[in-house]
Amino acid sequence: MVIGVTDTMGSEHKFQKYLTWLQGGGIHVNCVTLSYKIDNLSKVDTCDALVLTGGHDVEPSLYGGPAHHSKITDIDRLRDEFELKAIERALGVNIPVLGICRGLQLGNVFFGGTLLPDLEEAGYGSHRSSGNEECRHSVSIVNGSFLGDVSGIERGFVNSSHHQAVEMVGKDLRVVARSDDGIIEAMEFGGNTVQPFVLFVQWHPERMSDFENPLSKGILDRFLSSIQRMQGVHNR
Repeated sequence: MVIGVTDTMGSEHKFQKYLTWLQGGGIHVNCVTLSYKIDNLSKVDTCDALVLTGGHDVEPSLYGGPAHHSKITDIDRLRDEFELKAIERALGVNIPVLGICRGLQLGNVFFGGTLLPDLEEAGYGSHRSSGNEECRHSVSIVNGSFLGDVSGIERGFVNSSHHQAVEMVGKDLRVVARSDDGIIEAMEFGGNTVQPFVLFVQWHPERMSDFENPLSKGILDRFLSSIQRMQGVHNR
């Protein structure tokens, strides 16, 4: 199978974490890097799934946010526009989509939602790791949700590395996990029951040291099996 993975445009080490994770599920996976710098948006049409990675803050003007904000200094408008088009194409050809961290935020913006520019400024505690110490916290998962079915749990622990978060939820998205302080930690597509795997998570399953964690391995296993299922549908 071929999975398109958006370039983080930053640390090569962190980008490789995504590839290692995706290729660690016991199924042969060929990962294709997607980026405006390569100008290969059309590659989405030949992929069996799309992964939206972490990285830059989303350009505020895309969701009606503040034009100038002291805490938003790392943006790449060209990346935003490229990846929004990638989401549109992926949904258009009916392939699974997994958004991670920034991927959740951009997915929310794609569906018309808005973002909190900075959690701490909004009165929340930090959700960011400090130095070599990984920030981890618990999440509560909605009973009966797709994520609940994927993970098999109603409460679990995840890593955390973000300063922005979902504010207003986008159209057709369903909130399925929150942190104890109320931050939205996962959303799934709820507007069309025939849509394949479409899941956005705020944490980084690809970086979890406890790979067997159902909020890492469970997501990977279901993502890969969903790709196989959709390949069967497309090949009929």
